[in-house]
Parts: sequence; C-alpha cells; structure tokens
Amino acid sequence: MTPGEKNIVKCLVAVAWADGKVAAPESGVIEGLLCGFDASSEEERELLEYAKFKRTLNVDAPFKDLSREERELLLANAALLTHADGEQSAPEKELLNKLVALLEFDEEAAGQILESVQDGALNLGSRVLEPDESA
Repeated sequence: MTPGEKNIVKCLVAVAWADGKVAAPESGVIEGLLCGFDASSEEERELLEYAKFKRTLNVDAPFKDLSREERELLLANAALLTHADGEQSAPEKELLNKLVALLEFDEEAAGQILESVQDGALNLGSRVLEPDESA
C-alpha cells in the first residue's frame, strides 16, 4: 500500500463512524478497499484495528497529505460508504459536505465526483485502476 492509500482508508474510517457506528456493510467497503489497494496482512491488521475506535475527520483524518487524485478517490469512496448500509443518515450527509470543504473542492468539482458514484457505480478513477492497454 502506498502512504496515500493508507491515508484514504484512514479518512474513510472517520466517514464510516459519522453515524456513531461502523455497520457490517461499511466494514465490507473498507475491507474491499484494503484488498483493492493490495494491503499486506500487517497493513490490513493495522487498519482494521484502527477502525475499531471512533474516528473523526477533524482529529484523525490525514487528508492534507493527499494528492488531488487521491482526494477525488477519497470523496467518491466516501459517498459510496455513506450509502453502504442502504441509508444515508443526516450525520453522514453533513459529514460528506464537510469532507468536500476539507478537501477544498468547489461545488462543481464535488458535484461531478459525487455524480460519478450514483447507483453504486464508481466511474471516477476507474481509468487509473484499469490497465493501460494502449502500450
């Protein structure tokens, strides 16, 4: 895992805690990201242990060191995470709006990112995750 990927997961843990609990579907999203980021067994244990305790964006989320691309990926996955349990709570909506501001996205950019995850389809960043077949 890269440091940026680890930071994305830590930020998403804070998003998962927005409604005061981390439900099984939210844990599944986090575990899926760990797999997608090729986390080692040690990294996975570390981050799952990190996720056991309530985290907040203000105190625990290391988003300031993220690149623009990593911030986009974070926001897209945060939007998916807030719907993981089938319902986006008011605190989750508020947290997503707060995350947009903390990541310094303007309304238009945030709207494009959030639209990209409608119906659970993550389009943003898919070009980055797919192999480049033009070579």
